[in-house]
Amino acid sequence: MLSIFLENRNALPLYATLFNTISNEEVYKNDDSKLNNGKAQVVCIYDFPNYLKGNIKNSQWKTNTINSFKGSMIVLKNYTNVEDYLKHNFSSKRRSKFRTYQKRLETAFNITYKTYCGHIDLEDYETLFKQFHALIERRFVEKKMKNYDLTRWDVYHKIAYPLIQNKEAALFVIYHDNKPISICLNLIRGHVIYGYIRAYDIDYSKFYLGFIDFIKQLHWCFENDIKIFDLLKGSYAYKAYLANDEYYFQKHVIYNTNNLLAKVFGQLLSFRIKSFYRLVGLLKKCDVDKLYHAFLNFRYRNEVTKKPLHYTSIKLKDHNFGSDSIKIQLNDNQYASLKRPVYDYLYKSQESVKDIELYKSTTHADTFFVKGNKSVQQISFLQP
Repeated sequence: MLSIFLENRNALPLYATLFNTISNEEVYKNDDSKLNNGKAQVVCIYDFPNYLKGNIKNSQWKTNTINSFKGSMIVLKNYTNVEDYLKHNFSSKRRSKFRTYQKRLETAFNITYKTYCGHIDLEDYETLFKQFHALIERRFVEKKMKNYDLTRWDVYHKIAYPLIQNKEAALFVIYHDNKPISICLNLIRGHVIYGYIRAYDIDYSKFYLGFIDFIKQLHWCFENDIKIFDLLKGSYAYKAYLANDEYYFQKHVIYNTNNLLAKVFGQLLSFRIKSFYRLVGLLKKCDVDKLYHAFLNFRYRNEVTKKPLHYTSIKLKDHNFGSDSIKIQLNDNQYASLKRPVYDYLYKSQESVKDIELYKSTTHADTFFVKGNKSVQQISFLQP
């Protein structure tokens, strides 16, 4: 349902209208009298958020609704602004940490924030989407997992550009200089924004880009009268952390009661689906779902492998770390593996990348030094 409702904006079968009970608005209307084209006698619609209420004009059609999986959301209409939301959902200590993340990121790098909604140059779009793909791919190689979004990347690439131009999608980007280090694509329907795809540069992991980006998105949502931030389904720690409400996705089995075969098949299909989700609920209570997810992670593990990065980082007391070293540049591709430990150092030391100098030991292989205004850090890579 969501792929039709959000991605393609095509007509939904049978439904004349859809009403959002939280934002209190009609979000879909179809005046076509032949809503099912006179073909299917039984229709099953997946991933239907239960805060949407569908209206079928023809009384001969009956709808059975079955709750499937939970989704999470932030009901923004209950707050006046971002500060109000944060105040009601996080302690003062946690709110202070959010500010610290952003301050340290902006201290370390030349950071800009950009939201594309309503217009984006095609050349910029193509460049960003290539970088978007690369960020996701690199992240999931590190996690040793396959990513579902990459299997549909051609679809996302095709639909996102016109949706952004029509203000039906927003692309949120954080730049370090001209380099995107966090990209998030969200789709929009009415006064609801849907968290769709997100990625960040893993070299900047220490800076909690996900939280910084999310706070920036919330500011945009309040400025643009977004009433619901739908985080969709999926058990992720950040969703449990940020969401303040939840709902059920539903499966709708719709069948023509004037057709005996359709009526019998529709009722049998409804019973089978209900039985399946009852079983899923029982298995979850026994934690069998954890074993299932572990199996899926193994079954769909990423076949692209990369040696994990292991290193030690030690703060040196003496700023004169020796003459047996040569100065190097961080943007040199041969030292790409240095970025994460160097950026970790910047986060901890609260220094700027433009104020540091890098050196490579000439006597100890895989040993480097980061010299800042406040301290010197020795970084030594370990052989796996």
